[in-house]
Amino acid sequence: MLKIRIAGTEDELRQIAHKAGNARIKRFKRDNGKTTFAIDVQISVNDFLNNLDLSSYSETQDADDKMDYSSQMIQAELEDLLQEISDK
Repeated sequence: MLKIRIAGTEDELRQIAHKAGNARIKRFKRDNGKTTFAIDVQISVNDFLNNLDLSSYSETQDADDKMDYSSQMIQAELEDLLQEISDK
């Protein structure tokens, strides 16, 4: 499972929290007096990859900078990272 923190305006986060169902909006008070809003969402690696649109990323890259971003490669990297985190 991935835990993702999403920051935005309170109205934007309400829309996301409504869709996510169990997400709670958190309020953070910064040292400069400003308030930041965020929610934490948990999603499985497979669901994350199924909803990921890599076509918009590859369109912004130059031909020389393009890499083969297959979902299997990303999933393997995410699972390796999750394993490292759980080992610590």
